[in-house]
Amino acid sequence: MSLNIEMVPVPAGSFQRDEGEENISVITKPYSLSKYQITRQQFLDIMGTDPSDTAKSSGMTDPVQMVSWYHAIAFCNKLSLLEGLTPAYTVSGVSDWADLDYSSIPIEINEDWNRATCNWGSSGYRLPTEMEWMWAAMGADQDTRSGAIDADGINRTGYTKGYAGSIEARSWEKNLDDYAWYEDNSDGKTHPVGGKLPNELGLCDMSGNVWEWCWDLWVKKEDKPTGTLTDYRGADSGSLGAGSGSPRVNRGGSWLSISCTVAGWYGRYLSYRYNSVGFRILRPVQ
Repeated sequence: MSLNIEMVPVPAGSFQRDEGEENISVITKPYSLSKYQITRQQFLDIMGTDPSDTAKSSGMTDPVQMVSWYHAIAFCNKLSLLEGLTPAYTVSGVSDWADLDYSSIPIEINEDWNRATCNWGSSGYRLPTEMEWMWAAMGADQDTRSGAIDADGINRTGYTKGYAGSIEARSWEKNLDDYAWYEDNSDGKTHPVGGKLPNELGLCDMSGNVWEWCWDLWVKKEDKPTGTLTDYRGADSGSLGAGSGSPRVNRGGSWLSISCTVAGWYGRYLSYRYNSVGFRILRPVQ
């Protein structure tokens, strides 16, 4: 069985990640990102369970929610094995991902799962890093706004976008309804993926519908590194606790968010499950 998840190519490139002109993120390898957030039906097909809060969903083509970071990485490994790819993640005590039952995934903080490692050279699916997510959300090198890309090919203004696909800096209100399900138009629930306009790369719901889990540990803004970062995969420890027990990053906003800016981010503990949080998946280009 294959889910035939539609993947969108994202090129390598560089971008300014915040207001500091010196703070450049470099992504050296292209990758592909799922066009849509993983749906309830896709999660059910792989994991055998749909944990979503049905009162906050309109159907099986809506993004899955009520999934923790643990559930997201398990989905990635199980899908990888299904498609004959090398799984990206290793968790102590889990030796048979193919037969791992949903009920075996912890719903409380678990140190073995907290210490999950990623094989960055594997062919399998994984969560995007925070920088991979941001680069794709801003439209990468396809951002056509005037002055977005400088003479060196660096996207200098994508981080200012009010939402993925917006054509004006800081324009979170203008045309947001066309691109995102958020507090003002969601009627208090998720909606089928792809129901709004895609961004410049053809990625849908990068803003709104559900927050998306990323790989990185969450740190406070003042603790973020400065300068040029190449293929950055997050801090070794987070602001709210030492080591892998710290929260992981969520990006993109959700159906109950007031705004869904490209630069917006949040941190949630790895076992956190809520009806506004889901994920999409990345596959490396081999």
